[in-house]
Amino acid sequence: MHRRIVFVLALLTATVITAASLAPLSIKTGAWQVTMSSSINGMPPHATSYTSCIRPADLTKYPFTDPKANCTWNVVSSTSSTMLANGTCTPRNMGTLQFVMQLTAADAEHVQGTGQVTANTPNGTMNGKYSGEAKWIGAQCPATSQ
Repeated sequence: MHRRIVFVLALLTATVITAASLAPLSIKTGAWQVTMSSSINGMPPHATSYTSCIRPADLTKYPFTDPKANCTWNVVSSTSSTMLANGTCTPRNMGTLQFVMQLTAADAEHVQGTGQVTANTPNGTMNGKYSGEAKWIGAQCPATSQ
């Protein structure tokens, strides 16, 4: 019992230290144009594009989530130029999508992303690749962006 308590305390301490050490991405805040594409099990690639509004508080969170995809993200690690995040999305009529995304900020106005996606659908589980790019388009967010 004592060992189990010590293990849980060590795990909680590691989690708190990891969360406290997340560095914000060194990118501009404001409006970003995001283009994402995915290829699942050899199916034709699917692409989507949207505008994302990045605020200062978003720089330690996954900043480029599709506002229509109903996603939650957990940032695993983050520096000023890279971020690793796990996400779960439940877009309408698509089942559940699980993501592992790696973002790399080439500079303050350009971000590339790559990762893996697992789709849990009524027809079974499918795996694929996900990639994207985001480009800063201005300091002011449009009224229609998140």
